[in-house]
Amino acid sequence: MQMSFKYFLTILFFLTVFVAVGLYAFANLTLLKPYSDLSLISLIFFTLFSVVLFKGGEKSAKNEDKLRFSQFFMLATGIKMFLSLLIILIYFLIVKPKTQYFIIPFFFIYFCYTVFEVYFLTKLGNSKLK
Repeated sequence: MQMSFKYFLTILFFLTVFVAVGLYAFANLTLLKPYSDLSLISLIFFTLFSVVLFKGGEKSAKNEDKLRFSQFFMLATGIKMFLSLLIILIYFLIVKPKTQYFIIPFFFIYFCYTVFEVYFLTKLGNSKLK
C-alpha cells in the first residue's frame, strides 16, 4: 500500500499531538520546565522536517534509478543529524543551560519522529519495489 500525503498528514497530526502532550508533561517537571523553549523549537523543526522528508522520499521513490531512494534516505539522515546537533549547540551557546537535562525533551522528540520517519519511509520504499 502506497502512503498518500493526506494519510501522512493525518498520522503526523496525531504524532504531533502525542508529542505535545508529552512535552506538556515535561514542562510540569521542575527539572525540565526551563527548557520548554527548546522543546517548542524542536517540535516545529521535526514536524516541518518530516513534511520535507516525505515529499523528497515520495519523489525519490518514483525515480527510475533504483538507488535514488537509498541515497535520499542516507542524505536526509545525515542532514537531520547535523541540523539536530546545530540546534542543540546554538541553544547551548545562547541559553547556557544550568544542567544537562535540557536535552531530555529534545531526545524524546527526536526518538518519536525518527520512529515515524522510518515507518513512512519504509512504506514509500516498499511502494518503489512494486
